[in-house]
Amino acid sequence: MAKGRPHGLLGSANPRWSHRDPVEGSIPFPPGTREFAVWTAATDTAHDRLREMDARIARTAQVTLDPRVYRTQLLDLAVDRFDVWAERGFAVVSTEETRHAYECWLANYVTNWLRYVAETCPRVDMRDELERRLRKRSEAWSGRALGGSQESPLHAKATPI
Repeated sequence: MAKGRPHGLLGSANPRWSHRDPVEGSIPFPPGTREFAVWTAATDTAHDRLREMDARIARTAQVTLDPRVYRTQLLDLAVDRFDVWAERGFAVVSTEETRHAYECWLANYVTNWLRYVAETCPRVDMRDELERRLRKRSEAWSGRALGGSQESPLHAKATPI
């Protein structure tokens, strides 16, 4: 399945507050393929963005007991983390098949984030707002994949690997 997403990828969308990759296991594309190179580069970019995000948080986060401020910061962090990994997945969308697999992965990722936040932050009332924001982000990424997959690095003119 060189052009499509490997089947195992669809069930692997594990949210995390940390930098850990939501896709369990190894790189989901065979070495030597263009998808492998794009995925690897997009993963490096994701890690760079996460480090930048953490540096920004270290400078700007408010340490507070105010539940509204804490809730807002958690919501922003979850959505930002979601976007980092959604962008990495978008990088390998190049066909109708990969677009569909990507949309399925996004849906799983939203569901898993909602479950994860309920388990890790049970006293913070944010499920409805988080669901609204993640679904909106998922729709935005799906829209890009549907109408603008030419933005994907797989569509760039490049020397074959």
